[in-house]
Amino acid sequence: MTMRKSKKDQKISDVLSDHGFAFEFFKAIAHAVMSKGGTMRHMRRVVKESTLQEALGDLIVPVGSVTEIPLSENEFLVPVSYTPLPSFSKLEHEFGQGNVSNIFDGRPFQKHSSCVNIDETSGNKIFLVKHFGRETESEDNIAEMDKLGYRPATQIEAHAFQKKNPDLQCQFYIVALGSFAVGGGGRFVAVLGSRSGRRVFGNDWFDDGWDAGGRFLFVRK
Repeated sequence: MTMRKSKKDQKISDVLSDHGFAFEFFKAIAHAVMSKGGTMRHMRRVVKESTLQEALGDLIVPVGSVTEIPLSENEFLVPVSYTPLPSFSKLEHEFGQGNVSNIFDGRPFQKHSSCVNIDETSGNKIFLVKHFGRETESEDNIAEMDKLGYRPATQIEAHAFQKKNPDLQCQFYIVALGSFAVGGGGRFVAVLGSRSGRRVFGNDWFDDGWDAGGRFLFVRK
């Protein structure tokens, strides 16, 4: 029985299939090692040691750097670290007192079923701010965008997005449907918005309908 390659392994195979480029790439690494007095023993470390591989990756592509990824209209490249959200007090320092919903008081968030198995490796993610331009329902929005290759953003991703694009949340009411906190008998999702010129990290009901003016934050799969 053959095993299907992961998307990451397939991308690596695609790169290595260009034998000329692969040879030049490894030759450059070998020359750099040898110029420091290294030997084959040192070069084998690159193959055997995952921490060294990660360190090389960080040197070549620093976390948060802009890579050559084509973006469509209303798409944004944003670095996400997937560390837990800051404490409530730190969020209030960031947004201002009274501008942070109490759903971010440390209570647990649950992922929507479409986000349960998402890749949470730190790095760049492609976000889409989607305007349906009509009244919608949360599950319908998720199902529609799934067919187009997107899934809803979580509360952690929404927080990362606004750090890179603070002006957008001053223009629009942006909803992240990918995770929710339970309270008051319902599910609360994170919302980016503004009030009296101040940015707000707020909330709204997942199970309520949405009017035509709202925007929704999705991540390219």
